Amino acid sequence: MTLEKRIQACKHLTPAETEIGYYILTHAQDVIHMSLQDLCNALYFSKSAIHRFCKKIGCTGFNDVKVQLSQDLSNNKLTQHDIDVNYPFTKSDAPMDIAEKLAKLYETSVRDTMACLEPSILQDVASVLFHAKKIDIYTHAHNMHVAKNFQDQMITIGKEVNCPVSFYEQRLYALASDKSHVALILSYSGKASFILPILKKLDEKQVPVILISRIGCNSYPQYVKYHLALSDTEKLQDRISQYASHIALQYIMDILFGCIYNLDRERSHNYVWQAMDFMDDRLD
Repeated sequence: MTLEKRIQACKHLTPAETEIGYYILTHAQDVIHMSLQDLCNALYFSKSAIHRFCKKIGCTGFNDVKVQLSQDLSNNKLTQHDIDVNYPFTKSDAPMDIAEKLAKLYETSVRDTMACLEPSILQDVASVLFHAKKIDIYTHAHNMHVAKNFQDQMITIGKEVNCPVSFYEQRLYALASDKSHVALILSYSGKASFILPILKKLDEKQVPVILISRIGCNSYPQYVKYHLALSDTEKLQDRISQYASHIALQYIMDILFGCIYNLDRERSHNYVWQAMDFMDDRLD
């Protein structure tokens, strides 16, 4: 995860810490050459205040921040996107122009979402899903297509996934859950109206919850055990379609399936091949 994403994901920064983060990101080229005392002089903050900020965003100290910042700069991860993810093509674009711009948009969305991933969290989430007796996905609207695709992938390796569609069904599944289940909540904004009542019931049932939403949008940390973050470049309303958020969510779900498959690759592979003859409905 880039330093910028780390700061965005940290929801409990004080005003002073927010100022420290803003200064570091907007003066990145200077900061990587600064000592801790130099930064203190520039910001008029104490060393302890800066150290607390570093710890809060998951770094061991200011030197760790500088190393991360230097890596981000060298990878050009702090540069502005060269495509508008909300309006990726214009009225005058020819069909092949649209095709090229959407290809670039998909590449950008995948790259940004990959930058949001924390390896340890990804590994933990994959393990939790792998060992779950049942996986219940709570989502709605266009995200249901991604959920159904994941359900199809998982059943091909013998893993049961439920995708209740209506809010009524979601409540029934939440009521029937227990701690052998794992819940996946898919919501780009993280604020869909169905989420909170479902979270409260899942908490009562001791069901571990994994939220997949855009970075910095875990509104209910008291109920969410794991948060996998998506790129946050797409606006919630002012856009042509959900191009960026859809491809980012699909990418995350494909990663999870790949990780689960690999946790017992031999069994997964054998299951697929043993089922192939029965499932192949093509005529000879």
